[in-house]
Amino acid sequence: MLACCAVAAAVVAVDAYFSAQEGYLSRAPDYDGVSYLGTSRSVYFLLHALHFRTALSELNSSLAPLWIAALAFQQLIFGDGTWQAFTARFWGVAPLLTLVYWIVRARSSRTLAVAAVGFTALLPVVSAAVRASSREFITGQANYGEFFSMEDLRPDFFAIVMVLCSVVPLAEHYRAPRRSTYVVSAVFAAASVLAKPSTAPFSLLAWGLAVGAVWLWHRRAASITRLSALGVAVLALLLAPWAIKGGVSETVSRYYEIAVTYHATYNLGLGLLDSVTYYLVRLATQLGQIEVWFVIVGSVLLAFALLRRWLEFSEWMYAGLFVLFYSSFTILANKNSLVGFWVTLPLWIFFVAGASRLLGTRWATGVTRASPFVLAGTAAYMVVIYALGAFALANWPVDEQRSNAQLLTVTTQLADAMRPYVSSNQCFAYAPGPGWPASIEYLMTDSSGKAPGSTPVDIDPSISVNDYVRYATSCPAAIVYREDISVVAQQFIAYPVRQPYLRAVAEWVRSPISGYTLDRSWQFTDLASNGPHTLGRYEGLTLTVDLYVRKPSG
Repeated sequence: MLACCAVAAAVVAVDAYFSAQEGYLSRAPDYDGVSYLGTSRSVYFLLHALHFRTALSELNSSLAPLWIAALAFQQLIFGDGTWQAFTARFWGVAPLLTLVYWIVRARSSRTLAVAAVGFTALLPVVSAAVRASSREFITGQANYGEFFSMEDLRPDFFAIVMVLCSVVPLAEHYRAPRRSTYVVSAVFAAASVLAKPSTAPFSLLAWGLAVGAVWLWHRRAASITRLSALGVAVLALLLAPWAIKGGVSETVSRYYEIAVTYHATYNLGLGLLDSVTYYLVRLATQLGQIEVWFVIVGSVLLAFALLRRWLEFSEWMYAGLFVLFYSSFTILANKNSLVGFWVTLPLWIFFVAGASRLLGTRWATGVTRASPFVLAGTAAYMVVIYALGAFALANWPVDEQRSNAQLLTVTTQLADAMRPYVSSNQCFAYAPGPGWPASIEYLMTDSSGKAPGSTPVDIDPSISVNDYVRYATSCPAAIVYREDISVVAQQFIAYPVRQPYLRAVAEWVRSPISGYTLDRSWQFTDLASNGPHTLGRYEGLTLTVDLYVRKPSG
């Protein structure tokens, strides 16, 4: 386990370095991870000032209590900053590598288990910046929104690893589960809920089905019934404080907002075929262009092996977990590429578990002889991957680097310029930008953990444009573009439903009767698209940002 943790620390550190050159850390913190970063920075400052009760209250009311706690904890260790919080990915990578080693070692040789850990550490879903840099440089095709965005600091990766940690102990010890098996499983089930409450129904469903599957396999034995009840009790005990403090009601409220209030904003409107294939087509991105073919072909063969009873109940549980999450998230109208981790990682676990079982039982002698060569091949593959990434870094197009640097520089300078006019109990009228308004709020968080607010990003369609403008006029500062919002939407997130509101605010702020005066301007020049484009060769967008302020009289 310690060795897996050491590997995880090294993998996260190297990926953070790559990210700082051309990925997530080279830009202003972006959505949706910046929302969690902002809260974690507030918690960090509160903890640093020894305001423990306020910090706990902030955590409990947050979008993802456990994940935000991990982000804040890393900042307590390394200090205040984005890369410091980025290292919280360790808490997802380390358990994942440990699970892979444990699963493969139980079925095959130690050498093969080490090789499996190495391959897992190189998956794009784990080493996103390393793999994205080499892929974009070799193919010449850039797509930040699909490749580098996998390292966004949303809790999806951490949450699905917690789910796996809750299911794997039950699956691996299904023949003779012990009390500790259920306690550990329940602890991780609770962690999966607190890691991302919005996916709690799926996390709890997966855990409940795993508990039920083991119970049925033992033909509803009284001893297993008692152990199952113990697991449920531990889970309930761990989640009770969060639920009592309003965690459940907050989660339900957010579900309602996404599904009903902001349905027009977040519903992609995909057809049946696109919905069915949405997460499947992302397997190549998240597992790797080469690895995905081994996984797909291998998984098909393993499915045949399941039907022939060459595998055991554990592999049935892993296959079922993949089917459960794929079908569940496919049915949902709202889709997100990072939710694909919930499909990708269960498939990977099924693949490594099934392959190691099949190889270890049917070709044990051959596997033992081949293991050293497999390990050597894994080491060589790691050298190639990191060497390609390093070569890509050294030869990365200057205009792509300049584009990323502008996003960070303008956001930082804009936050600094607003500080004299906007206090932590005031607001500013936002315009779309790199992670705006959350990245600006994040940078403006003061030492007491407080940050100014902004005009609403998600706009209730029942609110009139005039009411929205009226709210914006209560803010002492406003960010607007000289270009029309429809042009800005080509670069930054500005859904059509939001554009009339943002356009009206910009027009009002510029009007002579608004009371606002132009304070400072910035220009984004030759910005690279976040979507698909030829690396280093694109028609960049140029935008001018104006900061208008209402200066106090006298």
